[in-house]
Amino acid sequence: MGNKKLLKELPEPPKGKSGWPWTEETDISIYKDLKNLPKFSIITPSFNQGKFIEQTIRSVLLQNYPNLEYIIIDGGSTDETAEIIRKYEPWIKHWESKEDRGQSHAINKGLLKCEGEIFNWLNSDDYYNKDCFKFVAENFRNKDTQMVAGNYRFFDNDETRKEKIINFKLRNSLEETIAFILINQPSTFFRMEIFKDLGELDERLQFVMDQDIWKKYLFRYGQSKIKILDKDLTNFRFHAQSKTFQFQFNNEYAGIFYSIAQKTGMERHAALLKKIYGSDIGKGYDFKFNFSEKNIDLAKKVINNLVFSNARNFLTADKIEEMNECLAVLETKWLNKKQKDYARTLKVKSKLIKFKLKPVMRLFGSRKSKTKTAV
Repeated sequence: MGNKKLLKELPEPPKGKSGWPWTEETDISIYKDLKNLPKFSIITPSFNQGKFIEQTIRSVLLQNYPNLEYIIIDGGSTDETAEIIRKYEPWIKHWESKEDRGQSHAINKGLLKCEGEIFNWLNSDDYYNKDCFKFVAENFRNKDTQMVAGNYRFFDNDETRKEKIINFKLRNSLEETIAFILINQPSTFFRMEIFKDLGELDERLQFVMDQDIWKKYLFRYGQSKIKILDKDLTNFRFHAQSKTFQFQFNNEYAGIFYSIAQKTGMERHAALLKKIYGSDIGKGYDFKFNFSEKNIDLAKKVINNLVFSNARNFLTADKIEEMNECLAVLETKWLNKKQKDYARTLKVKSKLIKFKLKPVMRLFGSRKSKTKTAV
């Protein structure tokens, strides 16, 4: 690693491919001012992504990062994947192609081979931006930093559809971050010791294993040691074979909160979440985390934030019965002052609607708006 002429050493790119990471590489000189570069361990789990994996591999290697180990765990692909990986074998610490139990299992197997200080996994249909590792490495110079996270470009392999940048920002409170912020996994790098301390990825999850480990991190460590970069680090590809399907993702994601509610004694909240998100949420899954008394209080804030948000959304959608179900379960003592005030407003609006006084509610909203404008 770290040879600035690596581009010339690697296999020729496929015909017609140019630009990053086909005919361009990161200049190794960008690392010269960074002392004691931490070792990066990057894992690529793969299965039948032969159309895309070469771009993934080259985007890792052509970072020209001087202290890198790269591991590819393929699940026994039947397409050209193994042939492509074999071309890059001299620059890969370890690779295998054998049947596994899915993406989480592949990453867990790869972790057993890792010896680095900084960890991320990059799926075989995504790729890093040029200079990505430089931005990450320099932000890990602070030894207190446990995680470095940036933005990523979401693009559809169908070029007629618009791409977009997925930004990463934390909320002001930890409970709101846990309740509402999804990890930008392709652009999130962990200190290896921290990641391993959280346990293996949960193999029961097919879509949100990254969100599961993210919630565990936040419950254990909070959010004060996360460094956020306003940089686009990774390119996340959506295509016809992508594993990300909205319904299945939502189902598993809601199951995380359902399990948290159950494990911390919030049975009424758990029942409500199942009613809102469907009876299948959390099926065969539990959030593997030992909750301390402090974390139980945090969990109650998280789940009540989620219920409060649903109540607001139901009002907007004019689903008053569902809003009332949320308000009946909501424990406002776990909300902040602003949320408590708005929860009271929701209850007033509910009564006005019940007694068919919607015009009064609109007048109430109008006067409130004018007061804000005057202020």
